[in-house]
Amino acid sequence: MKDILDTVILIMFIIMVAMFIINFNRQQIKKHTDRIEENEKKNLNKDKIDE
Repeated sequence: MKDILDTVILIMFIIMVAMFIINFNRQQIKKHTDRIEENEKKNLNKDKIDE
């Protein structure tokens, strides 16, 4: 019985760590894409001003 409980707890822990990593990566990707979009907007505005 203890072995089964240990494996269930271990599996739950692995799933929690995996979900944390997935969400953290998703958050980082969103942060970088937002930054890229912001830089593109700034560059477009610079190009319009230069013309």
